[in-house]
Amino acid sequence: MRSNCQIFNYNSEFVTHDENITLDKLNVEHDGTSVRWINFHGFENKELIHESFEHHGIHKLTREDILQLTERPKIEEYDSYIYVTLKSVYTKKDKYHKIQSEQISFILTHDTVISYQERHGDLYGYVRDRILNDTGIVRKKGADYLLYLLIEATLIGYEKCTEHLNIELVELKECMRHQLSNELFSSIEERKDEIQLLRKSFHPFRDQAQKLTNSSGAIIKETTIPFFNDIRDNVLYISDETDDTKAELESLTNLYFARLSQKSNEIMQFLTIVAAIFIPLTFVAGVYGMNFQNMPELSSKYGYFIIWAVMISIAVGLVFYFKKKKWF
Repeated sequence: MRSNCQIFNYNSEFVTHDENITLDKLNVEHDGTSVRWINFHGFENKELIHESFEHHGIHKLTREDILQLTERPKIEEYDSYIYVTLKSVYTKKDKYHKIQSEQISFILTHDTVISYQERHGDLYGYVRDRILNDTGIVRKKGADYLLYLLIEATLIGYEKCTEHLNIELVELKECMRHQLSNELFSSIEERKDEIQLLRKSFHPFRDQAQKLTNSSGAIIKETTIPFFNDIRDNVLYISDETDDTKAELESLTNLYFARLSQKSNEIMQFLTIVAAIFIPLTFVAGVYGMNFQNMPELSSKYGYFIIWAVMISIAVGLVFYFKKKKWF
């Protein structure tokens, strides 16, 4: 059975990792000589979650935002902690590769990061590997640097989803060159829904990211500010990418209707040419189908063949005329 809570405790000299979390372990007083990362998967164990709120003095409004799961991405600074919430996005592994999102909340104190996730599984595997294997500088930095890594990993999810959508966009363009179908149009609309989900999940955080670099407290150290500036740059880059992808999908929709209109025009042009050829033939057939007695051609030995020759000549002549005019 997967654990609903993990605790990493580390510094440059040691690291511990525990997944069998009890209230006693959660309430152990931290001496401040190491960094602690408490990671909740899901909200099944409400007792542990509420205890984490109490132990770290989380404000009532912050608690409501964490548990509500529909909060807009934002960053709030309190006296003893910084609260960050944003949407994590991922591609569902099925036939349709639909993009889904979940809310992730972070609490940053001087020496602790608490993360609250909706579900099991996340984008933080390489962060755990860095901590356990002492890769990079994470074990030499504080809790604020760990928060930077977690936010960066969350943003990578947006980059992967946007990249995935751009690959599908190229495939849709290629399909449009060969055929137009209801399935193709449905695929375009599904991709538009997905990019809209990305923008809805991400754009509010774009306006909030600056708060991390302008933090007035001592929780985010001055030496970590450049890393959060990098997050701000990544946010702007992803924002531009999602806007560009949205614009391309809109252009693809317009192109679809333009191609559909072109195809309809080609069909109408063909039918018009066929009708134009048969109108004079119908007129000739109508004239000689009236069966009046004083029609000399009816008594002619070769009248039938002459009329056929005239009608074929008219048809061939009209075909050459239309071809010369480049009407088809």
